[in-house]
Amino acid sequence: MNDQRQDSSILENSTKLTTLLFSSSILNITSSPPVRTRTVVSTIYIAGIAFMVGVFLVLLWVNLFSRYCWCWHDTSVSNRLNRQWFIQRSTVRQNENASSKDRHQQRQSEEDELE
Repeated sequence: MNDQRQDSSILENSTKLTTLLFSSSILNITSSPPVRTRTVVSTIYIAGIAFMVGVFLVLLWVNLFSRYCWCWHDTSVSNRLNRQWFIQRSTVRQNENASSKDRHQQRQSEEDELE
């Protein structure tokens, strides 16, 4: 009788121990992923950030240099060329106006000095 109790208690204790070990191993697996998984996830995360920074820089470059009209899809080639010609002409006129104002101011200052 005593042997049966010992056998049943040993069986009960071993079952509890097995259950405890099994549940703790499951908790360890779910709470901390393996090192390789963490490395892959962090690599994907860093690659995603680098991709977003690259897209941002490309869009910034397109925005800053869109004056040259290479990205217009809705206008014909002749309108693009006309627009570029108009932009160049207006910048040349602005420079001419600035230089003519400078010449006019120099003439006035020379006339004032002569008087």
